[in-house]
Amino acid sequence: MNFRFLRIFRPVDFLIFLLFLGITIASFLFLRSDGKTEAHLIIKSSEKEYVYSLSKDREIEISGNIGKSLIVIHDGRAYFKSSPCSNKTCIHMGAVQEENDWAACLPNDIFIRVE
Repeated sequence: MNFRFLRIFRPVDFLIFLLFLGITIASFLFLRSDGKTEAHLIIKSSEKEYVYSLSKDREIEISGNIGKSLIVIHDGRAYFKSSPCSNKTCIHMGAVQEENDWAACLPNDIFIRVE
């Protein structure tokens, strides 16, 4: 076997190669991790911002500009159950459960998102 190509590499070249290989493997493992951090629901109204865990089922009544909206957290998902707005678009938006999912009741000035 001819190993002439090994003669052109110096020991520092192998160290740099191993460093980049390690960074590549670490990056892959970091990106593939399940990210088992707990998801939270952020609720913003014209008055205040609220944070709730998506792991605990509950019903939350939030006051907005035109009345009270009812937001339900159930099985790791959150959705508008009722709202005083006339078109009910917020209710028909469905549940939010993944990071950066959001729903809003614009007439009542209530916005929910998952982080």
